[in-house]
Amino acid sequence: MLAISKLLTIAIISGITFASAAVAETWNSDWGPVSVEADGNVFVGRYNAPVGGIVVMKHQGNGNYSGYWARSCTNKKRYQIPAPVYRSEGSCGETRKNARGRRTRCWGFISGNANPSNTRFQGTFLTCNNRRLGEWNGWK
Repeated sequence: MLAISKLLTIAIISGITFASAAVAETWNSDWGPVSVEADGNVFVGRYNAPVGGIVVMKHQGNGNYSGYWARSCTNKKRYQIPAPVYRSEGSCGETRKNARGRRTRCWGFISGNANPSNTRFQGTFLTCNNRRLGEWNGWK
């Protein structure tokens, strides 16, 4: 997504191993700042400090991305980003790793599109059970 030249990135989406020699960029979004690292094919955004949210998407071509989001399950409303999935609603049978590498049942799918200049992103969030949660807009 972001045109960051010579970014050394290793990303294994299923296991979330992500290492980078470059400093992350900060993007603004509907749900607060997102620390973004990307190599053109894989986008990893971390958000919701200190709860540890993460968005991991792979480039599908023509500025389109798809992947998943994950965060710690919590009952605190201020951490209900990207959507209000409270601890009691973390009903996903599978787990994903959050930004801290901890397994969580509070996750879902995300897909979206970046504009040609890579300065705006529009995405749609779903639960792990494919229930639509809402939109996400990011910009830098």
